[in-house]
Amino acid sequence: MRPLRLNIAYFHRESMIVTASAPGKLMLFGEHAVVYGYPCLVTTVDLRVSTTIERTQSGTIDIAPSLPGEAEQHYLFTLDEIVQSNVIFPKAVSFVASAIAHFFRRYNVRSGLHIMTTGLAKNYGLGSSSAITVATIAALNALFNVQLSSREIFDLAFAVVLDVQRGTASGFDVAAAVYGGTVYYSKRGDIIEPLELPAPSFIVGYSGEKVSTTDYVEQVRRLYQQMPTLIEPIFALMTTIVEQARLALHAGDHAEIGRLMNINQGLLDSLGVNTLSLARPIFAARDAGALGAKLSGAGGGDCMFAIADDDARGAVITAMQSAGCEVLDVALHTDGVCIDT
Repeated sequence: MRPLRLNIAYFHRESMIVTASAPGKLMLFGEHAVVYGYPCLVTTVDLRVSTTIERTQSGTIDIAPSLPGEAEQHYLFTLDEIVQSNVIFPKAVSFVASAIAHFFRRYNVRSGLHIMTTGLAKNYGLGSSSAITVATIAALNALFNVQLSSREIFDLAFAVVLDVQRGTASGFDVAAAVYGGTVYYSKRGDIIEPLELPAPSFIVGYSGEKVSTTDYVEQVRRLYQQMPTLIEPIFALMTTIVEQARLALHAGDHAEIGRLMNINQGLLDSLGVNTLSLARPIFAARDAGALGAKLSGAGGGDCMFAIADDDARGAVITAMQSAGCEVLDVALHTDGVCIDT
């Protein structure tokens, strides 16, 4: 199991400022089925978000989300506003504010805070909302010396994400942000297994189309409700793919991983979540020699990824770019949440 690096940097109660960061994720196998408790495989990417929290005497919560090239904005809340359970926070700070609210209520702490968050320069659909939630809870954990375990950080962060997303989250991206590396995730967090395996060598591409994950999750939910006898076997087959992919990843068997990716993609097509912006680079990658290619996540847009032997990798990257895809320079299977200061 990859260790959570929080315990090397616990701060004394008099410490006034802490920064924590957490990684984004790339869903590998088991999209949509994971919403209903089926297993999935997810890995982390080295596109990290961070939360810096400073204790103040102001008696207010001042949240300043920051993105490169954008002017800093401040969102101010009183302590009473933060801890009320029925408050709907502004979208720009909903995950951070809700994380503070849950933490304050759960551990009965109160303090004025100044919070600065740093996100990605571009939203690629790689789980930045869950990552910023995890980073915020990790920073609060260190600042107030609560000494939460990895499991406790996951449980609290998952509760926050469920609260903000009104119950539609499955939690796999939260688990990836907490534990890091590549994670086998099932039963909505009852099973979380960080896997010791070689870092996957996938080629990750952004379709250029930003979509709502919630919309596509709801689209599949409606289809499942209308045709349960057809959709349940699809989810069951995805489970078989996940289990076989886990073995193939351990073995570093690129050909087998590619075959499983293509089959999983076919099942996602049957759920109606593929689009031209994803299909073009997926088929372009295969035509250029990729062993497999599929979308990652809810579908509709955001990211896809391919796997290729070294001799075909350059051609696959060029083909994906020619198909309108932005190939991302990212490392995979990276560390989970950590304290940076």
